[in-house]
Amino acid sequence: MTEATIQSGTRPGNLLDVPAVRQGLLLAGIAASVAIGIATALWSRTPDYSLLYANLADRDAGAIVNALMAADIPHELEQTSGAVMVPAGRVHEARLLLASDGLPQGSGLGFELIGEEKGLGVSQFMESARYQHMLETELVRTIGNLRPVQGARVHLAIPKQSVFVRDRRPASASVMVELYPGRRLEESQVAAIVHLVASSIPDLEAGEVTVVDQQGRLLTGSGKSSELALTAQQFEYRTRVEHAYAQRIEDLLAPLAGAGKVRAQVNVDMDFTITEQTQETFDPNTAALRSEQSSNQTQRENNATAGGIPGALSNQPPAAETPPAAENPTRSSSNTATRNFELDRTVSHVRQPTGSIQKLSIAVIVDDRHGVGEDGTATTTPLTDEELERMTTLVREAVGFNAERGDTVSVFNASFSRTEAAEPIEPAWWEMPLVGQVIRQIVGVVLVLGLIFGLLRPTVRHLLTAPPATVLPTGGAELGALGHAAAPALTHEQSMATARSLVGEDPKRAARVVKDWVSEDE
Repeated sequence: MTEATIQSGTRPGNLLDVPAVRQGLLLAGIAASVAIGIATALWSRTPDYSLLYANLADRDAGAIVNALMAADIPHELEQTSGAVMVPAGRVHEARLLLASDGLPQGSGLGFELIGEEKGLGVSQFMESARYQHMLETELVRTIGNLRPVQGARVHLAIPKQSVFVRDRRPASASVMVELYPGRRLEESQVAAIVHLVASSIPDLEAGEVTVVDQQGRLLTGSGKSSELALTAQQFEYRTRVEHAYAQRIEDLLAPLAGAGKVRAQVNVDMDFTITEQTQETFDPNTAALRSEQSSNQTQRENNATAGGIPGALSNQPPAAETPPAAENPTRSSSNTATRNFELDRTVSHVRQPTGSIQKLSIAVIVDDRHGVGEDGTATTTPLTDEELERMTTLVREAVGFNAERGDTVSVFNASFSRTEAAEPIEPAWWEMPLVGQVIRQIVGVVLVLGLIFGLLRPTVRHLLTAPPATVLPTGGAELGALGHAAAPALTHEQSMATARSLVGEDPKRAARVVKDWVSEDE
């Protein structure tokens, strides 16, 4: 008897033994492995992205993306915040490139609108509104250049002026500044913004400009009294004067004691009283004749002068009389003189300067001299009295010492405490950008190799391995023995399924086996 051996590619009892399933799993495993490998390779070669610009207007974002694409600079645009990201190593290059193109321009257009074409039907109101918008945008750009300011908004209220003076209304402006976290505007910076806006708009007074921050706090001084504002200015002026004197002293003594070995503090008592005086004086010793007027009057009187009580007799002509032989007439004279003299007159109006120095109190401390001894150890030597006296004299001459107003100068010698200079902390080797890139590539290669040898290779080997062969004996005895031997291992349903599979794969061989069984029975 011959023995026919039939191998089946699959076992019906296991899904993986079906040929179509095995091929599909093989193709899916290969495709997944290739996709994972490509993704890992791209991840390992992807650079670290850093923020280029955030909070951009749509116009600026589009222009920046186009400029980056033209310059072949990789970039990413976040959909949620609209921030533009570029590789960390090319941030400065991208900013310089965009700055040369005038980007970003801001949330609006300023005087760029002048270059745009206007239609013939544009009204005067639209022209005025557009011009006002341009002014507001330009002011926003200027204010945004201040370091503490992240963004700004400017609103101008410019009324239409009337030809009548009594009907004219002043212009006003409102400024809202958005500051960086942890930043604040100084009083001088707020005043600078106010005067900047007031100087840019005609007929706009500084008192009509209001400045607020993003928290709604009023930054202009409308709520402050003039006395407090004046006091703050006086304190600032006094601080500047004290700092100037202290810096002058330290610069003067540094060549003698050494750099960083002199500390000076100056206290200045200043008088901010405003005094005005008007005085008029005359000098009697410098009198000068300005004008003179004189008159002389002479009168003669005779004895025959008519007299008496007025009446009819008095009006009668006198009778003829014989003149006396000798008569002496009476004479009277008067002299009047008026002289005007001009004196030396002086009128002076004196206003005493504010912030005059009343007293100086100066304290200077000088470090010991440091050297190296014969044995190589560091040594310190105190200053001598002569050196301290010489330094005191220099300080007095530098500040304009005046003993009459009570100035004091004290120069002391002491050993400064030494603090060890902190060495610069260098980043660890794993924190360096180049090392991070190398580690990322190594991790990517390891993942790809692990994917190939740990997943792809076993899967392919298992799918390509053929199932064990099933041998059908040609004789009934052998088949019966095989049936009894396989009975413990296979159930009746599994045996029938295996037989059907064998018959379907090789019908000729199955027919020959059945023919042999029939011949044996005969």
